[in-house]
Amino acid sequence: MTRPITCFLLLLAGTAALGQATVKPNLSGTWVFDSQKSALKVPGPATMTLQIDQKDPHFTFARTEKYGDQSFNWKLEADADSPKEVVETSPNGMTTSSKVYWQGNALILDQKLTATDGTKVNEVVTYTLEDNFTTLQAVERLTAVGGKGATVNKWVYVKK
Repeated sequence: MTRPITCFLLLLAGTAALGQATVKPNLSGTWVFDSQKSALKVPGPATMTLQIDQKDPHFTFARTEKYGDQSFNWKLEADADSPKEVVETSPNGMTTSSKVYWQGNALILDQKLTATDGTKVNEVVTYTLEDNFTTLQAVERLTAVGGKGATVNKWVYVKK
């Protein structure tokens, strides 16, 4: 009699673990760049705000960065885990091909950038929630195609 109960409890625990593994965090919110907690290999902006709107599977990203008196905006709309890439060409002629997908509880933004001179860069950003969902960490890996090594930046944002 003990064996069937043990098997049932193990099956129940396994089912609960599988159910927890499929829960995706909600990254929605207004996130403000924290330069003190970030670790960058590039000069950081004076200020930066990242707005994420998540309505599974659809994501909207909107970022505003300020460097001195210059402001830069970036926006992307994509569906997570879609086989279709979002392809955009900026006013300066750079083409970006983007995919968004889940890897466990991390959201991955995988972008391939091609400059007008043919230079190609792969950028992979891994978004995770930290500190009881009050901090968004974005680990960015930039690799130039044909280049040596990669640059890794850790961008940390605090929920507004």
